[in-house]
Amino acid sequence: MFALVVLTVTAAALDAVPAQAAPRATQSAKAGYEQAIDDALASIQSYWRTEYRDLYGDRYVPVPPSRVYAATPGVKLPRCQGQKLTYADAAQNAFYCFDDNFVVYDDAKLFPQLYRDFGGFALALVLAHEWGHAIQDRADNEGAPTIYQELQADCFAGAWTDEQAGASSRPELEPGDLESSLAALLTFRDAPGTSPDDPSAHGSAFDRVSAFQEGFESGPERCAAYFEQPPVVVELPFSSLEEEASGGEVAAEDVIPLTVELLNDFYSQVEPAYVTVDLDSFVGFDSTKRSTIPDCGGTSLTVKQVRNRAYYCIDDDTFGFDQPFLQDVYDQIGDFGVTALIANPFATRVQTIQGQPGVADNDLAAVFQADCYTGGFTAAFYNGALGSASLSPGDLDELVEASLAYSRARGVSAEVPITFLRLGYFRRGFFSGYQSCDLATIQDEVADL
Repeated sequence: MFALVVLTVTAAALDAVPAQAAPRATQSAKAGYEQAIDDALASIQSYWRTEYRDLYGDRYVPVPPSRVYAATPGVKLPRCQGQKLTYADAAQNAFYCFDDNFVVYDDAKLFPQLYRDFGGFALALVLAHEWGHAIQDRADNEGAPTIYQELQADCFAGAWTDEQAGASSRPELEPGDLESSLAALLTFRDAPGTSPDDPSAHGSAFDRVSAFQEGFESGPERCAAYFEQPPVVVELPFSSLEEEASGGEVAAEDVIPLTVELLNDFYSQVEPAYVTVDLDSFVGFDSTKRSTIPDCGGTSLTVKQVRNRAYYCIDDDTFGFDQPFLQDVYDQIGDFGVTALIANPFATRVQTIQGQPGVADNDLAAVFQADCYTGGFTAAFYNGALGSASLSPGDLDELVEASLAYSRARGVSAEVPITFLRLGYFRRGFFSGYQSCDLATIQDEVADL
């Protein structure tokens, strides 16, 4: 069933994005673009002047500004480990050259495109990742497996990003930048089915997001330990030619029935008071047609309340979902994107059975606990604890994509990085299990936000 992919990046390069012509920039936009790069380079260098000595007990040797190359057609680049480089090597790419100590980024296509699609912080994220490789070079860690080199570079980028969250210097971490960082990471990922042992593997979006968030949450000390205590990598190759041909996708009409079956199986195992859900409790509607929207507790729901949403009606013990939105998620993202959006209100029902406070009011701690529960469910699915069904390459990436798509579709405020935080609580449930989703602990963490 579903697709599950783990993210790896090559030792010195990020994945290329599809080639597109860069938009014709206005003078002010060009100045903003160049300033974003300058600010990022200054901040990253300053960060490592302090952190490198603390981590490795030695003085940090910078990458000289003259050794950061903005590559355009016709550019003259230095040799990398004796190999001649041209713009073709940098096109749709950014990389650090081990031993020769220089960074190259595509200034004609990749960076202008990232700036247009995700903003200036996406450029900083790519550069922070490449500096992760520069740190590996200085720490003599070049020989580690590729996937751990790449995830460590993502982790270092996350640690630098956390520093920017409390800094008064540029680049400032603006509202929405963390979500944009996640969206940018989705751009640089392996195709579903890539083996983590592939020497050219770059890694799945889920693993890259996990490494970035781990650096953000735990700091560079955790990142520095990646080779001795490597992160869990969940990238999966396809199990058969048949699965590869289908992309691991279940037919659209089967996704919700199978999801309900799996969720009933999981919660029956972990929650003693759980009562199974009948498929008839799920009501699809079209939010563009007011007459199709079901009532909840005898109250009519507005289009605004239910558009682009899957939800649980506590009063009636039923579920509603905006069918065109979930169909679009299935078509554009995949089956596990739909599963993730159904699993979350399912977790809300479990919280109601447990009598957890704050559920009816959509309290932030309750929302995060539901995300954590969903992570626990997904881990059980991944570990083969739910019958014969299993995750397939790409599924966890689909969950990340669906979370970002839901955030955009619902118009979630960017003032608080809700989507970034929610994915963090999903990761907690996935890596530490359902029992790690203690509400009192989460409430304390929310109070500290």
